[in-house]
Amino acid sequence: MDLSLQQLRGFVAVAEELHYGKAAQRLNITQPPLTRQIQGLERTLGVRLFDRTGRGVRLTAAGDVFLEHARRVLALLEVAPEATRRAADGQTGTLRIAFTAIGAYAVLADFLTMVGKRTPAVTSELTELVSPDQFEALANMEIDIGLVRPPIPAGFESVLVHSEDLVLAVPADHPLAVGEGPVALVDVTDDYIGYSPEGSQYLHDICAAMIGMDRYAVSQLASQVPTMLALVRAGLGCALIPRSIMAMGVEGVRYRELDAADAHSVTLHACWSPDSPNPALQRLVESLRENPHLDT
Repeated sequence: MDLSLQQLRGFVAVAEELHYGKAAQRLNITQPPLTRQIQGLERTLGVRLFDRTGRGVRLTAAGDVFLEHARRVLALLEVAPEATRRAADGQTGTLRIAFTAIGAYAVLADFLTMVGKRTPAVTSELTELVSPDQFEALANMEIDIGLVRPPIPAGFESVLVHSEDLVLAVPADHPLAVGEGPVALVDVTDDYIGYSPEGSQYLHDICAAMIGMDRYAVSQLASQVPTMLALVRAGLGCALIPRSIMAMGVEGVRYRELDAADAHSVTLHACWSPDSPNPALQRLVESLRENPHLDT
């Protein structure tokens, strides 16, 4: 079915004026071309849109229904150019954001706040993935940006967005659960619950270096921090976790600072593919480069 914008505009003008002469004057054309437009429109639709009256015309039932749709089409065409420009400029659209379980507690809220301020009309789609899976999803263009642990593979770009200390998580009935001040890892004689290399090689290697590979190698390994804390609560060992995880408030688990000799920080990075065609990502990257440290 071949309908022209000229026909739609002419029809709406006649429907609102209920008079061909007034509608033609409004459109700044003569009446005969307008009459031919409406006649052609009626032939295309196969229905009569107007009935003539003594002093003008009135809409038929079919014309009344078509008027609603014609107005809607013309309204969409009015906003389409600006909406298209906004999408091309990254002001609208969708950002697919991935994060780790720890990242959700560390910076996700601040990250989404920044996205909302920079691109308020952009929709965020959130997915929880461990860092290795995020890198794969970025390579396959399944996500636009991820909050990941290093190291960052070649071919991606990234900025540091968060750094925090590790703390010691112990069962609530553990001797180290009470007292003030930092503790030394040399005083921890229990088994450790560690990070699975498959889930986070970065955290696994850092904690192994802090504790000593001989002790860490015989630890129970978990890929997710909630699992680690559940094992700590059950009295199966202690764990080194990022400070932000303390916000989980797991019952039966206590946290202790580490002394200066043992203290170590871990980092979180925003990572993306420079080949991404998403304009909204480009606007976000500009903001990240201007203010990368979300925790400051």
